[in-house]
Amino acid sequence: MNLVIDAGNSFTKAALFKKGEIVDTWKVASSGLDELGKIPSQFTIDAAIISDVSNVTQRLAPMLKTFSRVIQMSAQTLTPLKLSYTSPESLGSDRLAAAVCASHLWPGHPVLAIQAGTCITYELVTQNRDYQGGAISPGTDMRFQAMHNFTAKLPLVKKEQINFLTGTNTNDCILSGVVNGCIAEIDGIIDQYKETYPELKIVMGGGDTFFFDKKLKNRIFAVENLVLRGLNIILDHNLNVKNH
Repeated sequence: MNLVIDAGNSFTKAALFKKGEIVDTWKVASSGLDELGKIPSQFTIDAAIISDVSNVTQRLAPMLKTFSRVIQMSAQTLTPLKLSYTSPESLGSDRLAAAVCASHLWPGHPVLAIQAGTCITYELVTQNRDYQGGAISPGTDMRFQAMHNFTAKLPLVKKEQINFLTGTNTNDCILSGVVNGCIAEIDGIIDQYKETYPELKIVMGGGDTFFFDKKLKNRIFAVENLVLRGLNIILDHNLNVKNH
């Protein structure tokens, strides 16, 4: 079985895969990883891969050393994609993993992988599995925080589903601006890519997907645990290269 760990600034997610399918998942605060340290005593792990943007998994080093093969995602990690990105050393491994998973789901098609989380990220992969890059913009929570922090009087609004365009009070105006603004952004970027790639497939993941998926005019394929699935594909790719 494969252990996949995606460590973010606030939360660390992990998943156990067997023959490409998720057996179990965990989500813990990145400040407390004790629960993940118990995984080896419960399961037999053959290999592991770690995507870590905040170096929190250094605390798991003793556990990880017990596995026969551990891959720490970096700019040098082999993936099934060709990289045309001009600064691979600064490419987030979560972005690359999302692109890998999307391309794997739609072989032979151009794909756009969208992650709706802390940031909204867009990753373009051509039909020839060439990762081109994409775009990064603030996610919903970041937009709410920015308006509150950089103004004197705007309140900090909690994210919620809405079904209106015109807010009739300040709270609703902020909600409309953020939620409807994100929807318009995502649809607009998809439309621009489709001008060049008419057969483009859209794969979307991330915690805020449910805020947008039903309201987008473009058809998308929502994938739970998009990054974790992509990391597992990268791990299997490296294991296969080693075996050959």
